[in-house]
Amino acid sequence: MSASDDERGDYSIFIAVIASALLLFGGIAYDAPRLITARQHAAHNANEAARVAAATVAAGGTLEQAQAAAENRMAGTPPLYGAPTTVRRMECVGNLVQVWVQTSYRNRSALAVFRDEQRIVATGAAEAELVGPFGEPIAFGYLPECPLPA
Repeated sequence: MSASDDERGDYSIFIAVIASALLLFGGIAYDAPRLITARQHAAHNANEAARVAAATVAAGGTLEQAQAAAENRMAGTPPLYGAPTTVRRMECVGNLVQVWVQTSYRNRSALAVFRDEQRIVATGAAEAELVGPFGEPIAFGYLPECPLPA
């Protein structure tokens, strides 16, 4: 029997490659749904922060008070997977308030070798609408603190 006919160890290479592939796909199966959930949570938080900011301005508050109200709302929101959500920016035009929030997601599986943490930025918007004493909407066109659209 010559050295070229010796097939011992061929299966160990195959097993190592298959085990690595299974770890990688298992990591994707574990982290992908959690990442999607983190992105959905960030989008929900952005919309909630925009709603709070729009309500603050519609109630007569300033933009600084609206920003503080949105930040307080995010500070009171429990972090998803240990990553808090923070308000990055807020803008308003007419009666529309937009808020950008930021959070992150840390890979928990073997995918952390490739990318440990992923930053997530989401945008939320809310339109302020005044309501009369009988529930009828009052058209006012714009929030007093927000510039008119160009």
